[in-house]
Amino acid sequence: MSVRTRALVGGVASLGVVGTTVGWYAAAAPEHAATGLQVDDTAEVLHEPTLREGLDGIRFHEPTEVAVFTTRGGEEARTDERALNDAVLSHARESRPEWLSADEQKWADDLYVFAVDPDGRLVGTYFGENRKVDPEEQTEIQEATYDDLRAGQWSEGAVTGIEEAAARMNSPFIRTAGGAAVFGGASLATLLGAGGYLGVGLHRARRSRAARAEGDERMASVVRDDEVTELHARLIPETSRYGGLMLRRYDEYRQGFRELTDLGNEVRSIPERDYDRAGTLERLTAYRDKARSLDELDDVIADTAALLNRDRAWAEAWQRQVAPVREDLEQVEPMLEQDLDDEVRGQPEAREVRRFASSQLVELDRLRAGLESRSVSPDDALDQLRDVRDQLSEHLDALAAAVGRTMDDSSEREMMLTAMRKERGGRRREPTIVSTANPMWTWYAVSSFRSGYSTGTSEVEQSRSASSGGSTSGYSGGGSFSGAGSSSRF
Repeated sequence: MSVRTRALVGGVASLGVVGTTVGWYAAAAPEHAATGLQVDDTAEVLHEPTLREGLDGIRFHEPTEVAVFTTRGGEEARTDERALNDAVLSHARESRPEWLSADEQKWADDLYVFAVDPDGRLVGTYFGENRKVDPEEQTEIQEATYDDLRAGQWSEGAVTGIEEAAARMNSPFIRTAGGAAVFGGASLATLLGAGGYLGVGLHRARRSRAARAEGDERMASVVRDDEVTELHARLIPETSRYGGLMLRRYDEYRQGFRELTDLGNEVRSIPERDYDRAGTLERLTAYRDKARSLDELDDVIADTAALLNRDRAWAEAWQRQVAPVREDLEQVEPMLEQDLDDEVRGQPEAREVRRFASSQLVELDRLRAGLESRSVSPDDALDQLRDVRDQLSEHLDALAAAVGRTMDDSSEREMMLTAMRKERGGRRREPTIVSTANPMWTWYAVSSFRSGYSTGTSEVEQSRSASSGGSTSGYSGGGSFSGAGSSSRF
């Protein structure tokens, strides 16, 4: 099916379902202004005109009385999670009995109270029984105000807290989380179905065209260089350790060349209108990957012949072998200085990897000199490159273990080490003689260490944030008071 047909079918389906849902949602919009606003700014941080102006533009699903209360809890509020809850209840009992139900055990019906304690960095939301919302929604209302409150924009934060609550209190089913799940789910399913139907087709077609273009370009290069690659293979000495291994790869190259020819004939017979099909993308991707691997392999075969025979192109061939190793070593210092925190940077393992990287950068220069003077054979030079990578991997493994030891507890340690192991285990493609001759060889790249450390650090920080967040409900001195509401720190 063409992309144009996909767009037509998906559009018709989406228009019917989504249009109906949007109409119902719009009809259920809040329409009631606040019945009144009470401002008890005992902390003296609010600008009441800003507060009232903001409230004028807010609509509720049911008529609601709004109260805004600020207080300064002092040093005690910085450690007592219930300090604001207690302060609001105490203020209501002493100065605002109309905020309480007739039996003084709950908040009054039709009431919403927004409260802030600048000293304790606490924000609270409290609801009459016929206006209460779920604890999760209370947390969402409070979290929406954090940016304003952290910036000291107390009036703006209060307006945000009122607006967020107005959208949730007594909201019709279609505007609740459940309603959004049902009606939104139906619309979303339709949109996703239609969009996915079209999007998948477009994405596949785009990827198919890109794969075909790269495959054609790479195949042309392989075909153009085929005779030269064969000549290079004949020049590779079988007695060399790396020469013998690369000749095995050349046998694979010949088999792969035949497979690439067959794939090329197959993909040229696929019409472009079928590029949005999964099967087409699969075949074109296989064509591209095969052409890419052979194009890289013939370059490595050429480098092998040049280096092992020390012909006039050997220096450039050696530079291509040593470049990725040098790059890894040169990344060590920026990693230590820019990515790792002070505690990790001060570990013995960090000092060891820095020392190793510095010394091996010097050794690479000596190795090049040894090749030039013929005091080091190409085989031995390639062995040393592999050895450098292996030793660097060992140092990075030791540093990863040291990172784990700096975590606060076992769960954080495991979280960090799991993230780093995941990156450590990733296979890397590298068109060098050493990695091509030993296709199962793996190493720990500095870029993988940095990526794993960054991911692990982010996950640990998110875990700490989640464990320290959330709202606190209840009242320390409230007796049997059971009004709906909670507070949290911003």
